[in-house]
Amino acid sequence: MKLGFFESLTMVGALAVAIPMVYAGTNIYLAGNTIGLFFVALGVVMVLAERFITTPFDIPSIVAKKTVGRFMRDPEETEPDAADGK
Repeated sequence: MKLGFFESLTMVGALAVAIPMVYAGTNIYLAGNTIGLFFVALGVVMVLAERFITTPFDIPSIVAKKTVGRFMRDPEETEPDAADGK
């Protein structure tokens, strides 16, 4: 599934927080402290939650997509006209 503009922005925001967390967790774990694995797992969960969990901020975009989808069809899904001769 392709991400839209706003979904991409929120994913970038989640990654901006998760990547340093995973990096720090990896360094902490490699230094010998197992709490670093917690930070790695937390960073992964943040990205997965952003991708797969619907939040209240996602609802308006979902409603807009469904509304527009009722009135406008995807050009690739429409059948060619019989007048085209194809």
